[in-house]
Amino acid sequence: MKSIYAIFRAGLAFIGFLSVLFIGASAGGVFQKAADFLSTARYAQDVDYIVVLPGTGIPSGATMVRVYHTAVESRKNPHAYVIVSHKVDGPLEESTVWEIRNELVLRGVPKSKILFETKARNTHEHAKYILSAGIGDPLTDKYLIVTSPTHVRRAVMAFTAAGFKNVYARSADSAGGKEKLGRGRAVRYEIWGSAHLGIDVIREFIAIAYYKVSGWA
Repeated sequence: MKSIYAIFRAGLAFIGFLSVLFIGASAGGVFQKAADFLSTARYAQDVDYIVVLPGTGIPSGATMVRVYHTAVESRKNPHAYVIVSHKVDGPLEESTVWEIRNELVLRGVPKSKILFETKARNTHEHAKYILSAGIGDPLTDKYLIVTSPTHVRRAVMAFTAAGFKNVYARSADSAGGKEKLGRGRAVRYEIWGSAHLGIDVIREFIAIAYYKVSGWA
């Protein structure tokens, strides 16, 4: 009985240690530096294809931000095609892909410039199925991936591992201005925001490790 109690206390102490470490990393900006690393990739405006990787469905914040930045890149480079890659079950017109297509059209992307890939369920499959669908030439064409900041590095690694030679990326961040929101901004927003970022960062490093072990990156 005493040994079980000792193990329980040791477990609580370890969880407490990790919690303090996590909070300290959040307050010290460690996770932001890690996020900056994960969001670093080559960028090119003059590309042949712009690939938007949805987060979840519409109207989730992550997907809407990616759609917004995809439309911005499309306006910069009107000759490029936009590839919307996401799993579709059922009629296309009732799918997340179609909702993203409608949002892109609403933001000025011509319908004739939007292409679909409808099998992919994750980053590895986005690269795999766009390649197998024969959308463009992976050896000569340029592909710009639009995805969330912490997902940039893994997405580029996955597409490169799949056989795409000219892969670039655009970090779809939602940073706004620096309005004055009163005293306590750091406690009310920045530390908590950093803690949330920390969860994304840790998850992403685990995902990258898994992709490397699986040969997907």
